[in-house]
Amino acid sequence: MNCLSAMFKYLLYLLNLIFVAGGLLLIIVGSIMLSTMGNFTAFDGAVNTQTIPIVIIVIGCVTFVVAFFGCCGTIRENACCTTIYAICMLILFGLQLALSIWIFAANDKFLTSMGKVVDKAWDENNAAQGYPMDVLQLAFKCCGNNNYLEYGNNVPASCCGYSDRGRTCEQAIYSQRPGCRAEFVDFWASNTDIIRWSSLIFALFELGIFIMSCCLASAMRKR
Repeated sequence: MNCLSAMFKYLLYLLNLIFVAGGLLLIIVGSIMLSTMGNFTAFDGAVNTQTIPIVIIVIGCVTFVVAFFGCCGTIRENACCTTIYAICMLILFGLQLALSIWIFAANDKFLTSMGKVVDKAWDENNAAQGYPMDVLQLAFKCCGNNNYLEYGNNVPASCCGYSDRGRTCEQAIYSQRPGCRAEFVDFWASNTDIIRWSSLIFALFELGIFIMSCCLASAMRKR
């Protein structure tokens, strides 16, 4: 193996280690997003809120596994494994590029739909639906759809962070809390910004790794 091939080998190994960490990071970010929403995902109108976090977790798992085996294949200098790894990286590149483009193109529409999820939770905030606003108010430290005034004199305990609906919520607490619609949309706006830019950067790295892997596999076959 010549000097250039050796350089590609160790550079590829280093990038794979970064991608192992990146895969773990995606899994953590997706899990935190699901955890933040808590039991709100059980609400019938909130089904779509699980899609992006689950996609991120799946991509994170695939990235972690592919990068881990890529490290092993690179060190063992196996041309077949390196070629398979390159193909996997090309597929990951396509998936992450598609995710990034979709979020860039549909971000405004997606955020509008997230606002409508809170509107539906407000309209169906009853015992039969499990009081979805309570879950939102506990998770996001907010009160009401747009503000606490919408509750009139019947401000629920969840506006003060109490899970027991029988407790009295103090005005000094709930009056300082923002509306849940704005908080929920802001939560998704912040996270989609992170996801779309990080996905684009990851995709460009994966394209570079695909090219290097192909060059390395070709060099391995010529030995």
